[in-house]
Amino acid sequence: MSEERRFGRYRVTSTIGAGAMGEVFAATDDVLGREVAVKILRAQRTGVAARMVDDRFRQEARAIASLSHPGVVQVFDIDLTADPPYLVMERVAGPSLKERMAEGRLSANELRALGIQIGRALGAAHAQKIIHRDVKPANILAAGPGTWKLADFGVAHVPDSSLTMTGQFVGSPAYAPPEALVRGQCEAEGDVFGLGASLYQAAAGTWPRLEGTTGGLLAPIPPIASVVPGLPEDIAAIIDRAVAIDSAHRPTANDLADALAGSTSSPGATPAHGASLIGLPPVAPARAQVRWQPWALGAGALVLVAVLAAKCSAPQQPSSMGAPGAMPAAQGPLEIATPPMRDGKAAKDWNKVLDHLERGKFSDARKKLGEWERKHGATEETEALRRQLDAMGHDRDGRDDD
Repeated sequence: MSEERRFGRYRVTSTIGAGAMGEVFAATDDVLGREVAVKILRAQRTGVAARMVDDRFRQEARAIASLSHPGVVQVFDIDLTADPPYLVMERVAGPSLKERMAEGRLSANELRALGIQIGRALGAAHAQKIIHRDVKPANILAAGPGTWKLADFGVAHVPDSSLTMTGQFVGSPAYAPPEALVRGQCEAEGDVFGLGASLYQAAAGTWPRLEGTTGGLLAPIPPIASVVPGLPEDIAAIIDRAVAIDSAHRPTANDLADALAGSTSSPGATPAHGASLIGLPPVAPARAQVRWQPWALGAGALVLVAVLAAKCSAPQQPSSMGAPGAMPAAQGPLEIATPPMRDGKAAKDWNKVLDHLERGKFSDARKKLGEWERKHGATEETEALRRQLDAMGHDRDGRDDD
């Protein structure tokens, strides 16, 4: 017979799961007689890395404990002096949204209930300046029929925390907002993006970023109505706004929940302000207002810079002549692969190329591209970009005549 495993007064009954940092067990509180979940840190942690993991563990407990909301998994106890340290939380009976989606798409009413409950849970967190930073289907748990809870605040940012360094990316890339991927920055709007992505996948059965190349991580998200034609208009409008590339176009978490609650009588649907997003103009595809970092996607990673109709409003001439730097008609996204960076100067100069592309100044981008090649050498990646710009009519800018 195997020896009974315990953590203080908590007796382990089964294993729930394991990850890079630790394991989660189902357990019974022998004092109160309730079922709980016990999360432990893995052993053999030493040095600075161990202290950072311990800090994240403490931060998770602090974040959850400060939130008293039915949509957030509760924390009951923590012992950082134990070996191994452990965190005791509410045990949620149901599967994660990720597991639930394996059974099929969610219905309209299920989507509304999910958006309302997790939206309000995030709203409560944001009111206390807590940013979850890893909202995704695996971290949304079913607590019962039509009831959802937000879990895993392990990478959350809490007020007065010095743990997260500026520009450090945390979270799951497939569900992270563009500003987090590029700058390592995630505010409340980033959590809304993660919720919108989860709703999108739950409604469509797929999430565009999970398919195709790395470039999809920065590309505009197709309107969900193009994937799920029968989706109710209110849900489609809310999801599209939540996953807008430009964070300024996203609703707050509370507004998202209120908009869904204002159009239904599904469980959890009590509108606070009767908000609605349907009457708002549709979100135009937009480029993220970002500052590219060479570490964001790594050398050779594919990036898509949207050539947008909204940014391509210069009068079109039948002749190829026009004002210097005028943008051509929208021709779809540019495919840009990052060339190998030999040093920091190369990365800085490449940022200049991307900066002009981001603002739609293709002639200036072409000049900077030519300068980059002269300084750092032409590569397959720069030649591919040059060919695309040449095809757009910028074939002489910044190039050597020889």
